[in-house]
Amino acid sequence: MAIKFNRVDFKYQGFDNKGYLALSNINVSINAEGEFITLIGETGSGKTTLVQHMNALLTPTSGNVTIFGLKIDQENIKKKKFRLNPIRQKVGLVFQFPEYQLFEETVLKDIMFGPKNYGVDEATARERAIKMIKVVGLDESYLDRSPFNLSGGEKKRVSIAGILAMEPDILILDEPTSGLDPLGRDALLRVFNDIHQKLNKTIIVITHDMNTVYEYAKRVLVMRDSYLVYDGDPHTLFSKKNIENWNLDIPDIINLLHHLEKDFNITFPKQPQNVDELLTMIEEVAK
Repeated sequence: MAIKFNRVDFKYQGFDNKGYLALSNINVSINAEGEFITLIGETGSGKTTLVQHMNALLTPTSGNVTIFGLKIDQENIKKKKFRLNPIRQKVGLVFQFPEYQLFEETVLKDIMFGPKNYGVDEATARERAIKMIKVVGLDESYLDRSPFNLSGGEKKRVSIAGILAMEPDILILDEPTSGLDPLGRDALLRVFNDIHQKLNKTIIVITHDMNTVYEYAKRVLVMRDSYLVYDGDPHTLFSKKNIENWNLDIPDIINLLHHLEKDFNITFPKQPQNVDELLTMIEEVAK
């Protein structure tokens, strides 16, 4: 098990010196390989706070998080020889706003910065930069450009390439498709899926887009009012009871399925994974 939360609470200190509970009794485990997880919930439910515990940007107020064998709690974090760099190399976090991670004069230097900071030599860091710029769907011509002259979608890809160049086992992305048009969103999601499948990385995506959840996730975590209220597959998630209880939007394909069943008085045997599967199901019912 790569990441394991054990009875984790986390409080933010408010301006009035009162604690604001952002995580309450979190118990969850994440594998190092083979997972594509989406993390959803209303604004303020604790999603970003949760993932910031996954690479020790935050430390539990109580309880502990074990990350690749290293136990993170209030006692251990105070030890002088306690090193967090190995964790942050294994668990890469891409922030919602790529500007937070871009600061060098060229894209090449930006992507190379992380590996070099972790002791990788210049030649190897350059090789990784060239490889990863292609993995995120850009070509080598971008390497000589300033990251600040790129589009929003291109900046996001470069920030992802910089994290991938450190060769993490787990890649966490905080609302990576926010602000993108549908074509840009779909293109970026295909990049994540390729990384997941070809590089065998565990991917964790914070999102508000239920279409992303339904089409790409193998596992869904739902946060609500600081609690983890659901951990399971996306098909089970989108039941009528869950949608009403947790104020979830309905994926477009499920909405279409419900309209077809109502308008034509038919019942489909299961929820389709995508539009192609829905078309096949319609053909079967029509026979």
